[in-house]
Formats: sequence, C-alpha cells, structure tokens
Amino acid sequence: MLSVKNVTKRFGEVTAVNNLNFDVKRGEVLGIVGQNGAGKSTTFKMIMNFLKPDQGTITIAGQPLDEKSLDQIGFLPEERGLYLDMTIKEQVLYFASLHGFDLKIAAADLPLWMNRLSVKGNEKSRIKNLSKGNQQKVQLITAIVRVW
Repeated sequence: MLSVKNVTKRFGEVTAVNNLNFDVKRGEVLGIVGQNGAGKSTTFKMIMNFLKPDQGTITIAGQPLDEKSLDQIGFLPEERGLYLDMTIKEQVLYFASLHGFDLKIAAADLPLWMNRLSVKGNEKSRIKNLSKGNQQKVQLITAIVRVW
C-alpha cells in the first residue's frame, strides 16, 4: 500500500534521511522510534507530501502521492489537535466529514472503536473532560476513521 523506496532528504550539508526503504500494507500501523535528529519528522513530512524527497520514491498503491491518495493514510501526530468543547461523537463525525466518509457508517462504528480502544466515557463525553490518554485514543479514532 505505502511504499518508501531509496528515499533521501538533505537540508544543505545535513542528510536528514538517507536511503530509507520500507512498505506498509493496508491495515498496518507504522511508528518510527529514534533519537532527536534521526529523521522521523522529516520522513512523516515526506509521506504526508509536505516535503519532497531529494531522491527515491514514495507511492500509495503504486501511485505517486497526490491529494486523493493521501486520504488513504491516517496520521496521528504527537500533539493533540482536538476541539475540546466537542463531544467524542461530534469530533469523530467532524473529521469523517472532512474526508467525505459516510457519517452513518462512522456513527455506527464509533462504539466499536471506543470499546476496542477502551475509551473511558461515552459518545456524549466532551473532549475537555477526558484524560490526556483518552483524548489521544479519540485522536487515533479520528485518524483512522477515513481508512477503516
């Protein structure tokens, strides 16, 4: 599904990513761990098409990155980007609508995902009343809603 082949990114004399290769199949989750300056953020910025690699290719389903193909990727950044006054359901349906996902399906599947991730609270719980860990779980749901 996602293929990163021989990707290199330089900033002047600094090589941030050097000849990186990996594949991620549909339904798999990718996390990158490493020390500061290892190229993690640069790699994700290239995958999200914010930066272009100097060398190599990044494809989704064999096609170059474009706006449509990026809708097949759910991205969960470290910092939460949630609307604190919304309920869990409002939040998830809002992000689903941004990506053209069927809201009836998203609403029907939300309890399954909340249960699967052990989110404390219910669909009517406001984001601001959740722990940071449960907010992160809701953010994960918003990241994958367009690909489930």
